[in-house]
Amino acid sequence: MIQINSYKNVNGLAFGSSEAEAISIFGLPIRQAINREQEKELCFSDHTLRFDAKSGELREVSLLPQCSGAVNGKPVSWDEGFFDWLKTQDGDLKEVLGFVLSLKLGIALSGFHDNDESQKAIHAFRYGDWDMFKNRMHPLKQ
Repeated sequence: MIQINSYKNVNGLAFGSSEAEAISIFGLPIRQAINREQEKELCFSDHTLRFDAKSGELREVSLLPQCSGAVNGKPVSWDEGFFDWLKTQDGDLKEVLGFVLSLKLGIALSGFHDNDESQKAIHAFRYGDWDMFKNRMHPLKQ
């Protein structure tokens, strides 16, 4: 089970931690990759850890639909229930680049608001990661 504490940690691993620290907590990934932003990704069967291309520090975790997890103690569900819960936690959700963002909780959703099962994921990120897109964000149409 993946436990996310907004802007703080994932299973006790603090955002900003090293790859070695991540492996000590999560074990060896099933594969490693470099994404188009040149970030290192450690890919597990139900989640992915991403490390900043410049600093090498943990910046994001993405939960995939088969993942069992919780965000701030709220169990993750892969239906509208989780999206509805997020709306109750943050009345100022944003939409940008196909994601729904809660800057309050440090969570981005993909695939929930547009019912695209192939894109469904929950992403938890470190503070400030989406700031560069603030001028492109729009309030979520409810």
